[in-house]
Amino acid sequence: MSRNLEIVQKTSRVLEIICKVVSILCLVGLIGCMIGAVVMGIFHFFPDIKHEIEYRSGVGIKQYFGSCLAGFVACTAGFVAAKAHKDYFAMEQKAGTPFTPEGARAFRTLGIINIALPIGTAVVTAIIETIFRCWGSVRVDFSIGLGLAMILISFVFAYGAELEKKSSDGEPGKKEITEK
Repeated sequence: MSRNLEIVQKTSRVLEIICKVVSILCLVGLIGCMIGAVVMGIFHFFPDIKHEIEYRSGVGIKQYFGSCLAGFVACTAGFVAAKAHKDYFAMEQKAGTPFTPEGARAFRTLGIINIALPIGTAVVTAIIETIFRCWGSVRVDFSIGLGLAMILISFVFAYGAELEKKSSDGEPGKKEITEK
């Protein structure tokens, strides 16, 4: 195994672990937001508790409920994204290289996820925040450029897989440059 491929594999393992931790944290946040939304929904039916919370905080139960619901959506999206990335890194390690047709397709899918999921999450949380008047309760960051770069890199991985297949079949993958 080449030194560069070793670095790729070690980095992939570290990133898989980080993605696993992030997915667990998102799951904890998702459960916490779900519990918070249920509790706020229950408090809505107890006028004394509802009044006390609203009086002390200056924020209505409806806004707390909306914030929990928006947080639930954002944590769910984070969990889905982290799980998809973790699965990719596990698959890449099992293959031993990013240059496989399956790996290229999976990386392309990650690029699409990195574009579509945050945009969808931003739209859904904005709708929730508008309905419940809890603006700014959730911040969704996304980078279309990152997703597009990942899609482009996936084609490089696919090309590398083609070259690797050609070289293992004994076909020349590309012309060799020799020094004179």
